[in-house]
Amino acid sequence: MNITYKIISVASLIVITALLLGSAMARGQSQKAAPAARRQGETAAHDTNTPGRIAKFTTTKSIADSNIIEDGDGKIGIGTPLPASPLTVSGIIETTSAQGGIKFPDGSLQTTAGLGTVSRDDTLKGDGTPVSPLGLPVPLALTGGTPSLSSVLVVSNTGNFSDGITANGGPKGVGVRAQGGSSNTIGGTGVIATGGGSLASTVTAGRGVIASGGDSSNGQGGTGVEAHGGQGPLGAGGTAIVAVGGFSAVNGGNAIEAIAGGGGAGVPRGLAGSFDGNVEITGTLSKAGGSFKIDHPLDPENKYLSHSFVESPDMKNIYDGVVQLDNNGEAVVEMPEWFDALNSDFRYLLTAVGAPMPGLYIAEEIANNRFKISGGLARMKVSWQVTGIRQDAWANKNRIRVEEAKSEKERGHYLHPEAFGQPQERGVGWANHPELMSRIKQRRRGPGQELQPQNWRGAQQ
Repeated sequence: MNITYKIISVASLIVITALLLGSAMARGQSQKAAPAARRQGETAAHDTNTPGRIAKFTTTKSIADSNIIEDGDGKIGIGTPLPASPLTVSGIIETTSAQGGIKFPDGSLQTTAGLGTVSRDDTLKGDGTPVSPLGLPVPLALTGGTPSLSSVLVVSNTGNFSDGITANGGPKGVGVRAQGGSSNTIGGTGVIATGGGSLASTVTAGRGVIASGGDSSNGQGGTGVEAHGGQGPLGAGGTAIVAVGGFSAVNGGNAIEAIAGGGGAGVPRGLAGSFDGNVEITGTLSKAGGSFKIDHPLDPENKYLSHSFVESPDMKNIYDGVVQLDNNGEAVVEMPEWFDALNSDFRYLLTAVGAPMPGLYIAEEIANNRFKISGGLARMKVSWQVTGIRQDAWANKNRIRVEEAKSEKERGHYLHPEAFGQPQERGVGWANHPELMSRIKQRRRGPGQELQPQNWRGAQQ
């Protein structure tokens, strides 16, 4: 085979290269001109669309509004012309791939929502479905620290006449058991209960605690409140109950109101208060009557003995004794050193003992804590009695008001309505505390009647 070789000079090669480069440049300019023309057409088409609306191709040569809008603040809306956040979607958002989901700023990824079941361990029961609602097994222990003055569990019920928590103990069990926290300084309080405030000036505010002992069909009813002061082996024991009446610019509230339980026909009422030990009162004691009650001296195992108190409209003190007269038929009676300071306005009574002494008299009235008796028979005895009216600082500022008008609220009511043949609703308790007395009446039963239901809430409403 014969092969022919042609030799191209260097000058010819340069000419051919120049021609090829020129052709390529012409093709490039032509290609650049086409996109520019398209952009001009697109710009003209976009300018006719809604401002803020993201455009989309409807054909290869035309543009129209899409379903996406961006407002002047940079908020983007999909399916809505009024986005309220950086991204607002009107409709359903769907992720379909296995790697889909929503990632939150803390790095957690949520791939499912609206679960038919709940991932849980033994601390949670149920799967959240109607046939298997969520629940907690017992016993449930919540342990951990919270900020100061905050609680581990907060329950808020916003419904009218609705309770926050209802706790029912099992048979013979306790409904609620609360224990304050221990401390090296002051221990925590077991329970703090505050009644709801009243927003109307004429309506009574809520009560802090209402406690009702359980009813019994055969035996004794349960105690409403039982309080035990804490033990103090190295100090004083704790007080069982501390009660403080509420403040008022009109009339302060009572610290304790105790009303004796009622009984059936012929059955005496219970005691409003029973104290086993000494009682100290720093104010005035008002009573309808009074007496001492002791084991009978002649039959202490089987009987009591009672005596009525001595009553007087004055703050009267009574002193008495027996003195023997001297050879002159006289005697000086020495009183305690505080006698003059405590008493004033004295009254005297002398009684001869052993023989009549018509000439007996008070020779010298009380001065310097003594008085003198004269006019008697030598070496005879005289029984004496002296009364005085208290004049100490407290008594001078707190004289007993022998007569006083009843308040407007209490007029027409009685301390003891039964003594005047009036029904119990005419008692002053009904005038001052009608709701409380109504609840008490509901809980009392008469002969042949069933126990009244505990309807504290109904009375409050």
